[in-house]
Amino acid sequence: MRKILFHMALILILLSCEEKSDFTVESSATIRLVVEGMITNEIKQHSVKLSLPVKSLNERALPVSGAFVAITDQDTVFVLQEDTEEPGSYLTEHAIQGVFGKIYTLYIRIGEYEFSGSSYMVPVEPLQPVVITNCEEDGFYYLDTRELGDPFMMKIEYDWTFASECLESECMARSMVYHLNSIDVNEIFKPEQEIICFPAGTTIRRTKYSLNEDYQSYIRSMMNESNWRGGLFDVERGNIPTNMSVGAIGYFAAASVVSDSTVFQP
Repeated sequence: MRKILFHMALILILLSCEEKSDFTVESSATIRLVVEGMITNEIKQHSVKLSLPVKSLNERALPVSGAFVAITDQDTVFVLQEDTEEPGSYLTEHAIQGVFGKIYTLYIRIGEYEFSGSSYMVPVEPLQPVVITNCEEDGFYYLDTRELGDPFMMKIEYDWTFASECLESECMARSMVYHLNSIDVNEIFKPEQEIICFPAGTTIRRTKYSLNEDYQSYIRSMMNESNWRGGLFDVERGNIPTNMSVGAIGYFAAASVVSDSTVFQP
């Protein structure tokens, strides 16, 4: 009975929140929409970005405005509103928190077209202690990111704006680290990655995200098409998997998160 009431409520919301959109398609087989979204166990406004597909690597993606966007956990519907300062970016109306054990579904309606995708959270392991070693350049250091354990994705942000070594306008950097539960030849023989060297006094912020099996498959395919290309064993380009319904690409993820912040002093 509760599920019936839930779906009735969702239909009423959809019918009452229709907005004008210039969204058009060529055929039912056309990829119409690119989706980037994630819900986590952080208490914050969660976001979903919608854009049109691009045909070339350097082409700028056009945002999709005027969509109805909602996230549901089968008990509650969270309606997202388009950011007035960033077209194509949709935010939950209030700060919400995802919960482990629930399945989250993203629903998108643009005119007569509907798209949906579902995901679930898995636990995230605690962050391991920070390990920092010397860079080749005297007075600079780098962070060892070879953290093991369950699969994860980690965002690392560096800020040495207030360090004496900051002589330029931008003294910040960011990197992404991926640890998957499979051995990929392309990953082993991937091209050399840039090492971020930073001085003493740098603030290091780490944000670690859990990865379920489906999200790992998506990231693995993305890396094979981007960061891992140019190595000894490049594979033929292929379609990247998605958890979105027909007509959309990209991924809607659910992840558990842990984070920390360290001011490095040798």
